[in-house]
Amino acid sequence: MNNLSLTSTEFERLLKVFGTLTFGVTVLISVIQIYFLSAVIETVLLRAFSTALALSTMAFGVFYKAAWRWEKVAKWMQRPVVHGVWAGQLRSDYGGQSEEQLKLPIIFVVRQTYLTLSVQSFTTSQEGESRLEALIHNSKTEATRLSYVFELRKMYSGAKVMTSGAGELKLIGRGKQLKGDYWTNTPTHGELSLALVSRECEGVTCYADALQKWPTQMRKALADAENR
Repeated sequence: MNNLSLTSTEFERLLKVFGTLTFGVTVLISVIQIYFLSAVIETVLLRAFSTALALSTMAFGVFYKAAWRWEKVAKWMQRPVVHGVWAGQLRSDYGGQSEEQLKLPIIFVVRQTYLTLSVQSFTTSQEGESRLEALIHNSKTEATRLSYVFELRKMYSGAKVMTSGAGELKLIGRGKQLKGDYWTNTPTHGELSLALVSRECEGVTCYADALQKWPTQMRKALADAENR
């Protein structure tokens, strides 16, 4: 079960839109029945409201799943879109005193609806999954950050306990790049640089899946991350 990832402001905005839509449809149905079908207003309002509520609920279902991700709708609702498969590079200080950072290709699979958010990460040998997520948008600076607490299902070589940690990635490059830092309890710290590969997440359950589905885009994302 996914956690709700809305701020109170976003939730209030959603309620206002839903309420306005229901009210508008109720009025429209009532006017049509009264003026064109000569219905009695006392008998129309309740039926009109019930119909409007059902139509609004169906419209919300479509909106909740996909429609809100349309660029203009997302901008109107002030809800940043991070849904998709992101590929790039992980740079870590794992390994101790070595001057050379550990560098690994990595993908993030971010599944987002208007209400929920989840993050998975995959390298060729390790899988991570978020336990708590938040998408924070600062309307004053227009900065958007994806913050998450995660758990690694597969451990680094030599580790004897399950690894957990937290990360924060900033959405940049006109919404097509994620860049930031992460920390773990081993303890290690690292940097992540990712680029959007696709908005389609279905069927991606490991690193090889993404490489097979989008070989050209993956190679480009990895090369760009290496140069950033």
